[in-house]
Amino acid sequence: MILATLSAGGQSAFGGDHDSKLAVGTHDAQLADVHLHYVVAGHGPLLLVTSPGWGIGSLYLQRGLAPLEERFTLLYVDTRGSGGSTRPENSGQMSTAVMADDIDRLRSYLGLDSINLLGHSNGGAIALDYAERYPQRAEKVVLIETEVLDDRAENATQRFLTLWHDDPKYKNAIQALNDDPADDSDEHFGASLERILPLYFSDPDRFLPALEQTLKGTQLSSYASRAQTAADNLHPRSQSHDYVNIRAKVLIIQGTVDWICPVEVSERMHVAIPGSTLSLYANVGHLPWIEQPKRFFDEVILFLGDAHQTGE
Repeated sequence: MILATLSAGGQSAFGGDHDSKLAVGTHDAQLADVHLHYVVAGHGPLLLVTSPGWGIGSLYLQRGLAPLEERFTLLYVDTRGSGGSTRPENSGQMSTAVMADDIDRLRSYLGLDSINLLGHSNGGAIALDYAERYPQRAEKVVLIETEVLDDRAENATQRFLTLWHDDPKYKNAIQALNDDPADDSDEHFGASLERILPLYFSDPDRFLPALEQTLKGTQLSSYASRAQTAADNLHPRSQSHDYVNIRAKVLIIQGTVDWICPVEVSERMHVAIPGSTLSLYANVGHLPWIEQPKRFFDEVILFLGDAHQTGE
């Protein structure tokens, strides 16, 4: 199926090559120093979804956010060094900001004037960076359990870990946070992530199996995790200082028991981003579409519902 003239902000019609770049299926785009892999699925107005930059790729989002494809065309991006995307020769070009630049290169490659963008966790930090530095190109932005590079609320994270330290649901996961990092293989990286996954839910026994299903077949990249952290440290971004630059409409979705991206960060972000909407999910962890799917998908659809589509 060819998806023609899909638009995030009233983009005029294109033909030929433009249409093929938005055809349902898998694609690779040569952008600057990498081949960026992306997957197109669904039908309707276009929504770009960026994976986190630390090596997990977009497969869990393709599976987890699939209900949105009934109303929108979702374009899932594997960030550089993750999933099907290639690594740059210079690992210093693995920062969150460069990954946001990739989103704009992809926008230009697709022939779009502006985009709607969704990011989860560190993918939210990429989407946030895009909205701050490309304010005229971002129409609507959905930030889910978003990391902010210079506002990590470590004290709040530590409160959760202290509170849960002796809880049988979380005890082993908290111990895994202190694993020896000497082994930097993808296999060890994946095993370590698997051990800490209970921390991402309010009720791991109930919700963790759904996440495990969406992660099947995911190829984690230890390289991306290490390279992104190093590049962000080499080129630090003060994202919280640039909230005022944002011109997009912003929906912030935040669970109140997210240990890794605490609610305090989203509350400060909401106050500082003009006209933003904050939706708090009580007693929900890091993946609200798993814990409260009906509310989550209804809210995202409503927020994006008046996105423009100039043709079929």
